[in-house]
Amino acid sequence: MKSDNTENKLDLAPAEAEVAPAVAAAPELPKRKKSKKKLILIAVIVVVVLFLLSRMLGGGSGIPMGGNLTAEAAAYRDLSVTVSGTGTIQPIHSSTIVGMVTGDILSDSFEIGDAVEKDQVLYTIDAEAAQTAVEQAQLALQQAQIAYEQASRAAQDLTVTSTVSGQVSSVEVKKGDAISAGTAVVTVTDNKNMTLKCNFNSADAKNIRAGQSGTVTITSTGETVAATVTNVSAYTAVGTGGTLVQSVELKVTNPGGITGGMAATARVGTYACQSGGTFEYATQTQALAKASGTVDAIYVSEGTTVAPGTKLVHLDGADLADQARNAKLSLENAQLNLRSAQDALEEYNIKAPISGTVTQKSMSAGDNIGQVGNSTLAIISDLSALTFDMNIDELDISKVKVGQRVRITVDALPGQEFSGYIDKININGTTTGGATSYPVTVMVENPDPALLPGMNVSADIMVEEVQGALTIPLGAVDTGNTVQVIPASAISEKDGSIDTTQAETRTVKLGVGDSSYVEVTDGLKEGDLVLVKSDLDQVLAGGMSTATVSESGE
Repeated sequence: MKSDNTENKLDLAPAEAEVAPAVAAAPELPKRKKSKKKLILIAVIVVVVLFLLSRMLGGGSGIPMGGNLTAEAAAYRDLSVTVSGTGTIQPIHSSTIVGMVTGDILSDSFEIGDAVEKDQVLYTIDAEAAQTAVEQAQLALQQAQIAYEQASRAAQDLTVTSTVSGQVSSVEVKKGDAISAGTAVVTVTDNKNMTLKCNFNSADAKNIRAGQSGTVTITSTGETVAATVTNVSAYTAVGTGGTLVQSVELKVTNPGGITGGMAATARVGTYACQSGGTFEYATQTQALAKASGTVDAIYVSEGTTVAPGTKLVHLDGADLADQARNAKLSLENAQLNLRSAQDALEEYNIKAPISGTVTQKSMSAGDNIGQVGNSTLAIISDLSALTFDMNIDELDISKVKVGQRVRITVDALPGQEFSGYIDKININGTTTGGATSYPVTVMVENPDPALLPGMNVSADIMVEEVQGALTIPLGAVDTGNTVQVIPASAISEKDGSIDTTQAETRTVKLGVGDSSYVEVTDGLKEGDLVLVKSDLDQVLAGGMSTATVSESGE
Protein backbone atom coordinates (compact mmCIF):
# COMPACT_ATOMS: atom_id res chain seq x y z
CA MET A 1 0.00 0.00 0.00
CA LYS A 2 0.97 3.66 -0.28
CA SER A 3 0.89 4.48 3.44
CA ASP A 4 4.30 5.27 4.89
CA ASN A 5 3.09 3.77 8.19
CA THR A 6 2.31 0.47 6.52
CA GLU A 7 5.68 0.42 4.89
CA ASN A 8 7.45 1.20 8.19
CA LYS A 9 5.51 -1.33 10.29
CA LEU A 10 5.81 -4.37 8.03
CA ASP A 11 8.88 -6.53 7.58
CA LEU A 12 8.38 -7.77 4.08
CA ALA A 13 11.66 -9.46 3.12
CA PRO A 14 10.79 -13.09 4.25
CA ALA A 15 7.26 -12.94 2.93
CA GLU A 16 8.30 -11.53 -0.38
CA ALA A 17 10.83 -14.28 -0.92
CA GLU A 18 8.29 -16.98 0.01
CA VAL A 19 5.37 -16.01 -2.20
CA ALA A 20 6.94 -14.08 -5.08
CA PRO A 21 6.48 -16.92 -7.61
CA ALA A 22 2.73 -16.99 -6.96
CA VAL A 23 2.19 -13.26 -7.57
CA ALA A 24 1.75 -11.89 -11.14
CA ALA A 25 4.31 -9.26 -12.08
CA ALA A 26 2.92 -5.78 -11.97
CA PRO A 27 2.94 -3.79 -15.27
CA GLU A 28 5.45 -1.00 -15.54
CA LEU A 29 4.10 2.40 -14.46
CA PRO A 30 5.57 5.79 -15.31
CA LYS A 31 9.00 6.35 -13.76
CA ARG A 32 7.78 9.34 -11.82
CA LYS A 33 5.45 6.99 -9.93
CA LYS A 34 8.02 4.28 -9.18
CA SER A 35 7.94 4.72 -5.38
CA LYS A 36 4.17 4.48 -5.28
CA LYS A 37 4.25 1.34 -7.38
CA LYS A 38 6.70 -0.22 -4.93
CA LEU A 39 4.46 0.57 -1.97
CA ILE A 40 1.43 -0.93 -3.70
CA LEU A 41 3.32 -4.10 -4.57
CA ILE A 42 4.58 -4.46 -1.00
CA ALA A 43 1.07 -4.06 0.39
CA VAL A 44 -0.30 -6.65 -2.01
CA ILE A 45 2.38 -9.17 -1.01
CA VAL A 46 1.81 -8.51 2.67
CA VAL A 47 -1.92 -9.09 2.39
CA VAL A 48 -1.48 -12.29 0.40
CA VAL A 49 1.21 -13.66 2.74
CA LEU A 50 -0.72 -12.86 5.88
CA PHE A 51 -3.87 -14.38 4.46
CA LEU A 52 -2.10 -17.58 3.42
CA LEU A 53 -0.43 -17.90 6.82
CA SER A 54 -3.72 -17.37 8.61
CA ARG A 55 -5.40 -20.03 6.51
CA MET A 56 -2.56 -22.50 7.18
CA LEU A 57 -2.88 -21.84 10.89
CA GLY A 58 -6.63 -22.25 10.78
CA GLY A 59 -7.35 -18.59 11.56
CA GLY A 60 -9.37 -15.96 9.63
CA SER A 61 -13.02 -15.49 8.94
CA GLY A 62 -14.93 -13.44 6.40
CA ILE A 63 -15.07 -13.60 2.61
CA PRO A 64 -12.55 -16.03 1.10
CA MET A 65 -9.91 -14.94 -1.41
CA GLY A 66 -11.30 -14.97 -4.93
CA GLY A 67 -14.82 -13.95 -3.79
CA ASN A 68 -16.81 -11.01 -5.17
CA LEU A 69 -14.45 -8.34 -3.87
CA THR A 70 -11.07 -7.07 -4.92
CA ALA A 71 -9.08 -3.99 -4.14
CA GLU A 72 -7.30 -2.51 -7.13
CA ALA A 73 -5.03 0.50 -7.51
CA ALA A 74 -5.78 3.39 -9.84
CA ALA A 75 -3.26 3.13 -12.67
CA TYR A 76 -2.38 4.71 -16.00
CA ARG A 77 -3.37 2.91 -19.21
CA ASP A 78 -4.50 3.63 -22.78
CA LEU A 79 -8.26 3.56 -23.37
CA SER A 80 -10.18 3.08 -26.57
CA VAL A 81 -13.90 3.77 -26.90
CA THR A 82 -15.32 1.56 -29.62
CA VAL A 83 -18.53 0.87 -31.51
CA SER A 84 -18.75 -2.74 -32.61
CA GLY A 85 -20.44 -4.62 -35.40
CA THR A 86 -20.09 -7.49 -37.85
CA GLY A 87 -19.91 -7.86 -41.60
CA THR A 88 -18.87 -10.02 -44.53
CA ILE A 89 -15.72 -9.39 -46.58
CA GLN A 90 -16.35 -8.33 -50.19
CA PRO A 91 -13.99 -7.23 -52.98
CA ILE A 92 -13.94 -3.54 -53.86
CA HIS A 93 -15.06 -4.42 -57.39
CA SER A 94 -16.51 -7.58 -58.84
CA SER A 95 -17.69 -8.35 -62.38
CA THR A 96 -19.88 -11.21 -63.53
CA ILE A 97 -19.20 -12.37 -67.09
CA VAL A 98 -22.19 -13.61 -69.04
CA GLY A 99 -22.39 -14.86 -72.60
CA MET A 100 -23.76 -12.26 -75.03
CA VAL A 101 -23.70 -14.75 -77.92
CA THR A 102 -24.54 -18.42 -78.34
CA GLY A 103 -22.28 -21.17 -79.56
CA ASP A 104 -19.63 -23.68 -78.62
CA ILE A 105 -16.71 -22.53 -76.47
CA LEU A 106 -13.60 -23.27 -78.52
CA SER A 107 -11.01 -22.29 -75.91
CA ASP A 108 -10.47 -20.80 -72.48
CA SER A 109 -7.22 -19.38 -71.14
CA PHE A 110 -7.65 -19.13 -67.36
CA GLU A 111 -8.46 -20.96 -64.14
CA ILE A 112 -9.88 -20.04 -60.75
CA GLY A 113 -7.32 -18.03 -58.79
CA ASP A 114 -5.56 -16.67 -61.89
CA ALA A 115 -4.80 -12.97 -62.10
CA VAL A 116 -6.16 -11.48 -65.32
CA GLU A 117 -5.81 -8.08 -66.95
CA LYS A 118 -8.55 -5.87 -68.33
CA ASP A 119 -9.41 -6.78 -71.97
CA GLN A 120 -7.60 -10.10 -71.71
CA VAL A 121 -9.37 -12.74 -73.86
CA LEU A 122 -10.88 -15.37 -71.58
CA TYR A 123 -13.10 -17.39 -73.92
CA THR A 124 -13.18 -17.88 -77.69
CA ILE A 125 -16.61 -18.82 -79.08
CA ASP A 126 -17.29 -20.43 -82.49
CA ALA A 127 -17.91 -17.38 -84.73
CA GLU A 128 -18.27 -18.83 -88.24
CA ALA A 129 -21.70 -17.27 -88.85
CA ALA A 130 -20.59 -13.92 -87.44
CA GLN A 131 -17.51 -13.88 -89.68
CA THR A 132 -19.69 -14.50 -92.74
CA ALA A 133 -21.94 -11.60 -91.70
CA VAL A 134 -18.92 -9.28 -91.54
CA GLU A 135 -17.76 -10.28 -95.03
CA GLN A 136 -21.25 -9.68 -96.45
CA ALA A 137 -21.40 -6.27 -94.79
CA GLN A 138 -18.01 -5.34 -96.26
CA LEU A 139 -19.24 -6.24 -99.78
CA ALA A 140 -22.43 -4.25 -99.33
CA LEU A 141 -20.38 -1.25 -98.21
CA GLN A 142 -18.19 -1.40 -101.31
CA GLN A 143 -21.25 -1.46 -103.56
CA ALA A 144 -22.84 1.45 -101.71
CA GLN A 145 -19.61 3.45 -102.02
CA ILE A 146 -19.53 3.01 -105.80
CA ALA A 147 -23.20 3.96 -106.17
CA TYR A 148 -22.72 7.05 -104.04
CA GLU A 149 -19.69 8.24 -106.00
CA GLN A 150 -21.56 7.87 -109.28
CA ALA A 151 -24.64 9.68 -108.01
CA SER A 152 -22.50 12.37 -106.41
CA ARG A 153 -20.61 13.06 -109.64
CA ALA A 154 -23.88 13.22 -111.57
CA ALA A 155 -25.30 15.71 -109.09
CA GLN A 156 -22.13 17.76 -109.20
CA ASP A 157 -22.43 17.93 -113.00
CA LEU A 158 -25.58 20.06 -112.58
CA THR A 159 -23.28 22.95 -111.62
CA VAL A 160 -21.05 24.24 -114.43
CA THR A 161 -17.78 25.75 -113.19
CA SER A 162 -14.89 27.52 -114.87
CA THR A 163 -11.75 25.52 -115.59
CA VAL A 164 -9.52 28.57 -116.25
CA SER A 165 -8.81 32.04 -114.98
CA GLY A 166 -9.99 35.00 -117.01
CA GLN A 167 -12.86 37.25 -117.83
CA VAL A 168 -16.31 36.22 -118.98
CA SER A 169 -16.55 37.43 -122.56
CA SER A 170 -20.02 36.03 -123.22
CA VAL A 171 -22.88 34.11 -121.62
CA GLU A 172 -24.34 31.73 -124.14
CA VAL A 173 -27.55 30.75 -122.31
CA LYS A 174 -30.34 32.38 -120.37
CA LYS A 175 -32.40 31.28 -117.41
CA GLY A 176 -35.10 28.77 -118.34
CA ASP A 177 -33.23 27.35 -121.35
CA ALA A 178 -33.42 23.58 -121.69
CA ILE A 179 -30.00 22.34 -122.67
CA SER A 180 -28.29 19.00 -123.15
CA ALA A 181 -24.88 17.74 -122.11
CA GLY A 182 -22.08 19.35 -124.18
CA THR A 183 -23.83 22.72 -124.69
CA ALA A 184 -21.56 25.80 -124.33
CA VAL A 185 -22.95 27.99 -121.55
CA VAL A 186 -20.20 30.60 -120.91
CA THR A 187 -17.08 31.76 -122.74
CA VAL A 188 -14.11 32.73 -120.58
CA THR A 189 -11.25 34.75 -122.05
CA ASP A 190 -7.71 34.81 -120.63
CA ASN A 191 -7.24 38.61 -120.57
CA LYS A 192 -3.96 38.56 -118.65
CA ASN A 193 -1.98 37.05 -121.43
CA MET A 194 -2.10 38.56 -124.93
CA THR A 195 -0.51 37.43 -128.19
CA LEU A 196 0.77 39.49 -131.10
CA LYS A 197 1.73 38.20 -134.59
CA CYS A 198 4.08 40.36 -136.70
CA ASN A 199 5.85 39.74 -140.04
CA PHE A 200 9.67 39.89 -140.05
CA ASN A 201 11.91 39.79 -143.10
CA SER A 202 12.69 36.17 -143.77
CA ALA A 203 16.41 36.80 -143.50
CA ASP A 204 15.90 38.31 -140.02
CA ALA A 205 13.42 35.65 -138.91
CA LYS A 206 16.02 32.96 -139.49
CA ASN A 207 17.96 34.48 -136.55
CA ILE A 208 15.00 34.60 -134.16
CA ARG A 209 14.23 31.70 -131.79
CA ALA A 210 11.33 30.85 -129.45
CA GLY A 211 12.04 32.08 -125.91
CA GLN A 212 13.93 35.21 -127.00
CA SER A 213 12.97 38.45 -125.35
CA GLY A 214 11.55 41.28 -127.32
CA THR A 215 9.50 44.43 -127.02
CA VAL A 216 6.09 45.42 -128.30
CA THR A 217 5.03 49.00 -128.95
CA ILE A 218 1.34 49.87 -128.79
CA THR A 219 0.54 51.97 -131.84
CA SER A 220 -2.16 54.12 -130.29
CA THR A 221 -0.23 55.08 -127.16
CA GLY A 222 3.39 54.50 -128.10
CA GLU A 223 3.74 52.45 -124.85
CA THR A 224 6.40 49.74 -124.97
CA VAL A 225 5.76 46.42 -123.25
CA ALA A 226 8.14 43.47 -122.76
CA ALA A 227 7.35 40.37 -124.76
CA THR A 228 8.61 36.82 -125.30
CA VAL A 229 8.86 34.99 -128.64
CA THR A 230 6.60 31.94 -128.54
CA ASN A 231 6.76 30.78 -132.18
CA VAL A 232 8.53 31.50 -135.50
CA SER A 233 6.61 30.31 -138.54
CA ALA A 234 8.53 28.03 -140.85
CA TYR A 235 6.62 29.28 -143.86
CA THR A 236 7.51 32.34 -145.89
CA ALA A 237 5.09 34.74 -147.51
CA VAL A 238 5.32 37.76 -149.80
CA GLY A 239 5.18 40.92 -147.87
CA THR A 240 5.01 44.62 -148.73
CA GLY A 241 7.10 45.50 -151.77
CA GLY A 242 7.39 41.85 -152.76
CA THR A 243 9.83 40.95 -149.94
CA LEU A 244 9.76 37.53 -148.33
CA VAL A 245 8.52 37.53 -144.71
CA GLN A 246 7.89 35.03 -141.88
CA SER A 247 5.34 35.39 -139.06
CA VAL A 248 6.71 35.67 -135.48
CA GLU A 249 4.34 35.24 -132.49
CA LEU A 250 5.05 37.04 -129.20
CA LYS A 251 3.38 36.68 -125.79
CA VAL A 252 2.71 39.77 -123.70
CA THR A 253 1.61 39.97 -120.08
CA ASN A 254 -1.26 42.46 -120.06
CA PRO A 255 -0.36 45.43 -117.82
CA GLY A 256 -4.05 46.24 -117.72
CA GLY A 257 -4.82 48.39 -120.72
CA ILE A 258 -4.45 46.05 -123.66
CA THR A 259 -7.59 44.67 -125.30
CA GLY A 260 -8.13 42.43 -128.24
CA GLY A 261 -7.75 44.15 -131.64
CA MET A 262 -5.31 46.86 -130.51
CA ALA A 263 -2.49 47.43 -133.08
CA ALA A 264 1.19 47.11 -132.19
CA THR A 265 4.68 46.57 -133.65
CA ALA A 266 7.50 44.33 -132.35
CA ARG A 267 11.26 44.20 -132.11
CA VAL A 268 13.47 41.22 -131.27
CA GLY A 269 17.03 42.22 -130.50
CA THR A 270 18.19 44.35 -133.49
CA TYR A 271 15.49 43.02 -135.73
CA ALA A 272 12.35 45.03 -136.25
CA CYS A 273 9.19 43.69 -137.80
CA GLN A 274 8.37 44.71 -141.38
CA SER A 275 4.72 45.11 -140.53
CA GLY A 276 2.76 45.11 -137.27
CA GLY A 277 -0.27 43.18 -136.12
CA THR A 278 -3.18 43.26 -133.60
CA PHE A 279 -3.41 41.84 -130.09
CA GLU A 280 -5.40 38.69 -129.51
CA TYR A 281 -6.38 37.02 -126.28
CA ALA A 282 -4.11 34.08 -125.51
CA THR A 283 -6.96 31.67 -124.85
CA GLN A 284 -10.71 31.59 -124.93
CA THR A 285 -12.42 28.68 -123.21
CA GLN A 286 -16.03 27.62 -123.46
CA ALA A 287 -17.56 26.05 -120.37
CA LEU A 288 -19.73 23.10 -121.43
CA ALA A 289 -22.68 21.51 -119.60
CA LYS A 290 -21.94 17.94 -118.41
CA ALA A 291 -25.59 17.05 -117.82
CA SER A 292 -28.96 17.76 -119.33
CA GLY A 293 -31.44 20.03 -117.61
CA THR A 294 -33.02 23.45 -117.40
CA VAL A 295 -30.95 26.50 -116.57
CA ASP A 296 -32.25 27.72 -113.20
CA ALA A 297 -29.35 29.96 -112.14
CA ILE A 298 -26.66 32.06 -113.86
CA TYR A 299 -23.94 33.29 -111.50
CA VAL A 300 -21.83 35.51 -113.88
CA SER A 301 -22.21 38.15 -116.54
CA GLU A 302 -19.97 39.59 -119.31
CA GLY A 303 -16.86 41.15 -117.81
CA THR A 304 -16.94 39.04 -114.61
CA THR A 305 -13.48 37.90 -113.56
CA VAL A 306 -13.40 34.19 -112.75
CA ALA A 307 -10.92 31.60 -111.46
CA PRO A 308 -10.84 27.81 -111.78
CA GLY A 309 -13.82 26.41 -109.83
CA THR A 310 -15.95 29.55 -110.04
CA LYS A 311 -19.65 28.65 -110.44
CA LEU A 312 -21.02 29.79 -113.78
CA VAL A 313 -24.43 28.15 -114.31
CA HIS A 314 -26.66 25.71 -112.44
CA LEU A 315 -29.14 23.28 -113.98
CA ASP A 316 -32.33 22.00 -112.44
CA GLY A 317 -31.87 18.23 -112.01
CA ALA A 318 -34.08 17.18 -109.09
CA ASP A 319 -33.86 13.49 -109.95
CA LEU A 320 -30.06 13.51 -109.85
CA ALA A 321 -30.01 15.39 -106.53
CA ASP A 322 -32.44 12.91 -105.00
CA GLN A 323 -30.37 10.03 -106.29
CA ALA A 324 -27.25 11.51 -104.69
CA ARG A 325 -29.00 11.97 -101.32
CA ASN A 326 -30.40 8.45 -101.38
CA ALA A 327 -27.01 7.04 -102.34
CA LYS A 328 -25.42 8.86 -99.39
CA LEU A 329 -27.99 7.44 -96.98
CA SER A 330 -27.40 3.95 -98.37
CA LEU A 331 -23.67 4.39 -97.89
CA GLU A 332 -24.08 5.51 -94.26
CA ASN A 333 -26.39 2.58 -93.57
CA ALA A 334 -23.87 0.15 -95.05
CA GLN A 335 -21.16 1.64 -92.81
CA LEU A 336 -23.36 1.14 -89.72
CA ASN A 337 -24.15 -2.44 -90.72
CA LEU A 338 -20.45 -3.22 -91.07
CA ARG A 339 -19.61 -1.76 -87.65
CA SER A 340 -22.50 -3.69 -86.11
CA ALA A 341 -21.31 -6.94 -87.71
CA GLN A 342 -17.74 -6.28 -86.52
CA ASP A 343 -18.96 -5.54 -82.98
CA ALA A 344 -20.99 -8.74 -83.02
CA LEU A 345 -17.94 -10.68 -84.13
CA GLU A 346 -15.94 -9.15 -81.28
CA GLU A 347 -18.48 -10.58 -78.79
CA TYR A 348 -17.22 -14.05 -79.71
CA ASN A 349 -13.93 -13.14 -78.00
CA ILE A 350 -15.06 -12.73 -74.40
CA LYS A 351 -12.68 -10.40 -72.56
CA ALA A 352 -12.09 -9.51 -68.92
CA PRO A 353 -14.00 -6.31 -68.13
CA ILE A 354 -11.67 -5.48 -65.21
CA SER A 355 -8.27 -6.49 -63.88
CA GLY A 356 -8.48 -8.84 -60.94
CA THR A 357 -8.55 -12.44 -59.76
CA VAL A 358 -10.82 -15.16 -61.11
CA THR A 359 -13.04 -16.20 -58.20
CA GLN A 360 -15.49 -18.34 -60.18
CA LYS A 361 -15.35 -20.27 -63.45
CA SER A 362 -18.59 -21.92 -64.51
CA MET A 363 -17.92 -22.97 -68.13
CA SER A 364 -14.93 -24.32 -70.03
CA ALA A 365 -13.83 -25.23 -73.56
CA GLY A 366 -16.27 -27.69 -75.11
CA ASP A 367 -19.32 -26.30 -73.30
CA ASN A 368 -22.13 -24.64 -75.23
CA ILE A 369 -23.64 -21.25 -74.48
CA GLY A 370 -27.27 -21.93 -75.25
CA GLN A 371 -29.02 -18.69 -74.34
CA VAL A 372 -27.79 -15.12 -74.49
CA GLY A 373 -27.34 -13.45 -71.10
CA ASN A 374 -28.58 -16.49 -69.19
CA SER A 375 -25.29 -18.20 -68.39
CA THR A 376 -22.70 -16.99 -65.90
CA LEU A 377 -19.34 -17.87 -67.39
CA ALA A 378 -17.03 -16.51 -64.71
CA ILE A 379 -16.64 -13.93 -61.95
CA ILE A 380 -13.60 -11.66 -61.65
CA SER A 381 -12.95 -9.83 -58.39
CA ASP A 382 -10.59 -6.96 -57.70
CA LEU A 383 -8.92 -8.15 -54.51
CA SER A 384 -6.48 -5.25 -54.36
CA ALA A 385 -8.91 -3.67 -51.91
CA LEU A 386 -11.46 -5.35 -49.64
CA THR A 387 -14.49 -3.90 -47.95
CA PHE A 388 -17.48 -4.82 -45.83
CA ASP A 389 -20.64 -3.19 -44.51
CA MET A 390 -21.68 -3.14 -40.86
CA ASN A 391 -24.91 -1.84 -39.33
CA ILE A 392 -24.55 0.77 -36.57
CA ASP A 393 -27.33 1.45 -34.08
CA GLU A 394 -28.96 4.87 -34.20
CA LEU A 395 -27.68 5.57 -30.66
CA ASP A 396 -24.07 5.19 -31.83
CA ILE A 397 -24.14 6.50 -35.40
CA SER A 398 -23.40 10.10 -34.31
CA LYS A 399 -20.06 8.91 -32.91
CA VAL A 400 -18.97 7.38 -36.21
CA LYS A 401 -17.01 9.55 -38.67
CA VAL A 402 -15.45 8.90 -42.07
CA GLY A 403 -11.75 8.12 -41.67
CA GLN A 404 -11.96 6.56 -38.18
CA ARG A 405 -9.76 3.52 -37.59
CA VAL A 406 -11.33 0.10 -37.36
CA ARG A 407 -9.90 -2.96 -35.63
CA ILE A 408 -10.93 -6.13 -37.46
CA THR A 409 -10.91 -9.79 -36.45
CA VAL A 410 -11.93 -12.68 -38.67
CA ASP A 411 -13.80 -15.76 -37.53
CA ALA A 412 -11.87 -17.97 -39.94
CA LEU A 413 -8.47 -16.56 -38.90
CA PRO A 414 -8.35 -16.73 -35.07
CA GLY A 415 -5.55 -14.84 -33.40
CA GLN A 416 -5.06 -12.44 -36.30
CA GLU A 417 -6.04 -8.79 -36.30
CA PHE A 418 -6.43 -6.46 -39.28
CA SER A 419 -6.98 -2.73 -39.63
CA GLY A 420 -9.23 -0.56 -41.75
CA TYR A 421 -11.01 2.76 -41.83
CA ILE A 422 -14.54 4.11 -42.29
CA ASP A 423 -15.03 4.85 -45.98
CA LYS A 424 -18.72 5.75 -46.22
CA ILE A 425 -21.67 6.33 -43.93
CA ASN A 426 -25.12 5.77 -45.42
CA ILE A 427 -27.65 8.28 -44.12
CA ASN A 428 -30.57 6.07 -45.14
CA GLY A 429 -31.31 3.95 -42.12
CA THR A 430 -33.26 0.71 -41.85
CA THR A 431 -35.82 0.29 -39.10
CA THR A 432 -36.57 -3.15 -37.69
CA GLY A 433 -38.65 -3.80 -34.58
CA GLY A 434 -38.63 -0.11 -33.66
CA ALA A 435 -34.83 0.17 -33.80
CA THR A 436 -33.00 1.95 -36.62
CA SER A 437 -29.53 1.11 -37.87
CA TYR A 438 -27.32 2.72 -40.51
CA PRO A 439 -24.99 0.91 -42.94
CA VAL A 440 -21.35 1.89 -42.62
CA THR A 441 -18.75 0.83 -45.21
CA VAL A 442 -15.28 -0.16 -43.99
CA MET A 443 -12.20 -0.34 -46.22
CA VAL A 444 -9.61 -2.92 -45.19
CA GLU A 445 -6.07 -1.53 -45.25
CA ASN A 446 -3.29 -3.56 -46.86
CA PRO A 447 -5.48 -6.68 -47.20
CA ASP A 448 -3.76 -9.96 -46.39
CA PRO A 449 -3.96 -12.71 -49.06
CA ALA A 450 -5.55 -14.89 -46.38
CA LEU A 451 -8.60 -12.60 -46.37
CA LEU A 452 -11.10 -13.96 -48.86
CA PRO A 453 -14.50 -12.73 -50.04
CA GLY A 454 -17.30 -14.20 -47.97
CA MET A 455 -15.38 -14.36 -44.68
CA ASN A 456 -17.28 -13.09 -41.63
CA VAL A 457 -15.60 -10.39 -39.56
CA SER A 458 -16.08 -8.56 -36.27
CA ALA A 459 -15.10 -4.92 -36.20
CA ASP A 460 -14.48 -2.29 -33.53
CA ILE A 461 -14.64 1.31 -34.65
CA MET A 462 -12.25 3.50 -32.65
CA VAL A 463 -14.54 6.43 -31.97
CA GLU A 464 -12.29 7.88 -29.22
CA GLU A 465 -8.82 7.12 -27.87
CA VAL A 466 -7.03 8.42 -24.78
CA GLN A 467 -3.35 7.84 -24.13
CA GLY A 468 -2.08 7.43 -20.54
CA ALA A 469 -5.43 7.87 -18.76
CA LEU A 470 -5.68 7.32 -14.98
CA THR A 471 -8.16 4.43 -14.75
CA ILE A 472 -10.04 2.21 -12.33
CA PRO A 473 -12.22 -0.85 -12.99
CA LEU A 474 -15.85 -0.20 -13.92
CA GLY A 475 -16.87 -2.32 -10.91
CA ALA A 476 -15.38 0.25 -8.56
CA VAL A 477 -17.82 3.01 -9.56
CA ASP A 478 -21.04 3.35 -7.57
CA THR A 479 -24.14 5.51 -8.01
CA GLY A 480 -23.35 9.20 -8.25
CA ASN A 481 -19.82 8.57 -9.54
CA THR A 482 -18.56 7.55 -6.12
CA VAL A 483 -15.84 5.07 -5.25
CA GLN A 484 -14.76 3.36 -2.01
CA VAL A 485 -11.13 4.22 -1.31
CA ILE A 486 -9.37 1.75 1.00
CA PRO A 487 -6.80 3.27 3.41
CA ALA A 488 -3.77 1.24 4.42
CA SER A 489 -5.12 0.94 7.96
CA ALA A 490 -8.13 -0.99 6.73
CA ILE A 491 -6.04 -3.96 5.70
CA SER A 492 -5.47 -6.48 8.49
CA GLU A 493 -1.83 -7.38 9.06
CA LYS A 494 -2.98 -10.65 10.58
CA ASP A 495 -5.02 -12.23 7.79
CA GLY A 496 -5.16 -9.69 4.94
CA SER A 497 -8.86 -8.99 5.38
CA ILE A 498 -10.29 -5.58 4.61
CA ASP A 499 -12.37 -3.68 7.06
CA THR A 500 -14.88 -2.17 4.64
CA THR A 501 -16.25 0.05 7.39
CA GLN A 502 -13.08 2.14 7.07
CA ALA A 503 -13.65 2.67 3.32
CA GLU A 504 -13.80 6.33 2.36
CA THR A 505 -16.59 7.29 -0.05
CA ARG A 506 -15.13 9.69 -2.55
CA THR A 507 -16.79 11.42 -5.50
CA VAL A 508 -14.76 11.32 -8.71
CA LYS A 509 -15.01 12.82 -12.16
CA LEU A 510 -15.07 10.26 -14.95
CA GLY A 511 -13.96 10.44 -18.58
CA VAL A 512 -14.07 7.88 -21.32
CA GLY A 513 -14.35 4.17 -20.66
CA ASP A 514 -14.23 0.82 -22.37
CA SER A 515 -15.79 -2.50 -21.39
CA SER A 516 -13.48 -2.94 -18.37
CA TYR A 517 -12.02 0.39 -17.22
CA VAL A 518 -13.05 4.02 -16.94
CA GLU A 519 -10.94 7.16 -16.90
CA VAL A 520 -10.79 9.21 -13.69
CA THR A 521 -10.09 12.87 -14.40
CA ASP A 522 -10.39 14.12 -10.81
CA GLY A 523 -10.72 12.69 -7.27
CA LEU A 524 -8.03 9.98 -7.33
CA LYS A 525 -4.32 9.71 -7.81
CA GLU A 526 -2.22 6.92 -9.10
CA GLY A 527 -1.93 4.08 -6.59
CA ASP A 528 -5.12 4.83 -4.64
CA LEU A 529 -6.79 1.49 -3.77
CA VAL A 530 -10.46 1.25 -4.60
CA LEU A 531 -12.91 -1.49 -3.72
CA VAL A 532 -14.06 -3.44 -6.75
CA LYS A 533 -17.25 -5.40 -6.10
CA SER A 534 -20.31 -6.98 -7.50
CA ASP A 535 -22.61 -5.61 -4.77
CA LEU A 536 -21.01 -2.83 -2.72
CA ASP A 537 -24.02 -2.10 -0.54
CA GLN A 538 -24.13 -5.67 0.74
CA VAL A 539 -20.43 -5.59 1.50
CA LEU A 540 -20.58 -2.31 3.41
CA ALA A 541 -23.42 -3.60 5.55
CA GLY A 542 -21.45 -6.70 6.46
CA GLY A 543 -18.54 -4.93 8.16
CA MET A 544 -15.20 -6.70 8.24
CA SER A 545 -14.59 -8.69 5.04
CA THR A 546 -11.72 -10.25 3.16
CA ALA A 547 -10.88 -8.98 -0.30
CA THR A 548 -8.24 -9.71 -2.85
CA VAL A 549 -5.84 -6.81 -3.31
CA SER A 550 -4.37 -6.43 -6.80
CA GLU A 551 -2.35 -3.92 -8.77
CA SER A 552 -3.04 -3.69 -12.49
CA GLY A 553 -2.15 -1.49 -15.35
CA GLU A 554 -1.17 -1.69 -18.96
